[in-house]
Amino acid sequence: MRALVAIAATTFREAIRDRVLASLFFVAALLLGASLAAEEITIGDQAKVIRGLALGGISLSASVMAMFLGVGLVWRELEQRTIQTVATRPISRTTFVLGKYTGLVVTLAALVAGMLLLYLVLIGTHLGTPHPSLAGYAVLLAVDLMLLTAWATFFSTFAGPTMATVFTLSTFVIGHLADDIHRFGEQAATAGVHGVAGVLYWVLPNFQVLDVQAQAAHEVPVPLDHVLRAGGYGLGYTFLVLLAAVLVFERRDLN
Repeated sequence: MRALVAIAATTFREAIRDRVLASLFFVAALLLGASLAAEEITIGDQAKVIRGLALGGISLSASVMAMFLGVGLVWRELEQRTIQTVATRPISRTTFVLGKYTGLVVTLAALVAGMLLLYLVLIGTHLGTPHPSLAGYAVLLAVDLMLLTAWATFFSTFAGPTMATVFTLSTFVIGHLADDIHRFGEQAATAGVHGVAGVLYWVLPNFQVLDVQAQAAHEVPVPLDHVLRAGGYGLGYTFLVLLAAVLVFERRDLN
């Protein structure tokens, strides 16, 4: 456990010092500020538009951070040969992968907490007390990022940053279109298309069940049972992806 915590802490410090990460956070802050400026050009319910733009900016920025940092999580250690130093110590590969993953998740949690705090300051003071649905949004966004980071970590155990980015981005996009793919498959005229759509729907993650951004923007209550079911689904899927990442890395030649 001490080794896992030490690796996680080192990963956290390295990520926080990353200038690109600071740039992404700055962009997220600009998006939050820009959502207020949109009030002047918005027609209709301005409050909903502002909340939607602000929460969308938080979700998008956090997802980009998860993918950008996750795809190089293990590969960077292999490329810089620092993994050789770790390999000489009594640290299992499982501990190494889980430690790197935990450090990145803690980093993302801190960044999202900072963005949500900024949201409360900028948006909350402008539009009033946030609706309780924001809590459901925050919880499921955290699970969403844990799952996305797990996929990025998995791909980083056997692919370089470029291909890992392509794989992770593809999983992210398809996961957010899961329900649409399922409906398309149900309406498909050929059995082949129906079968492929079915496989994609059941095998790849359904990020849509974790997305309650629209409810939070429109201040529609998010049922607790949905948060629990969707959160359980996301955490269970995260466990399976991390297990796959560990199994792949255990069999990888580090020489």
